[in-house]
Amino acid sequence: MARAQRWAAATLTAFGIAATIDAQTLPFGSVTRPAAGFFPLCLAVALTLVAAGVLVRSLGARADEIAVAAPRGRPVRAAATLAALLAYALVLEPVGFVVATFVLLAFLFRVIEPQPWPVALGGAAATAVAGHVLFRLGLGVRLPLGPWGF
Repeated sequence: MARAQRWAAATLTAFGIAATIDAQTLPFGSVTRPAAGFFPLCLAVALTLVAAGVLVRSLGARADEIAVAAPRGRPVRAAATLAALLAYALVLEPVGFVVATFVLLAFLFRVIEPQPWPVALGGAAATAVAGHVLFRLGLGVRLPLGPWGF
């Protein structure tokens, strides 16, 4: 497991470096007026730093300190999360940001990381509304409205 983690960290570091080099070809802009390359460059640098940190840490650690066997059910939850994110991407435009985000988060809060119903529904509603207020109203981002207009 330790060897696999080292290889994964090294591969992600290489991808991060390649993405950083590629992202530098796009116009960066500034923090107050970001251009097309701002977000990709920031993400690529963050990926590189995190992956390099994991790689350095794994190289200096003993094999038994690096990774613990995944608990049962973790691959199923990961697959369910990926399926939920794919479904979210497919329904975001037709049903709108608020509804799609609410359903996704309610699913994640209730099924993937089980929370009581009030916490799952309240957290999903609060996050969907906060996202709408922050991005659409606060920052003026055009979000999909869906048939209900929100």
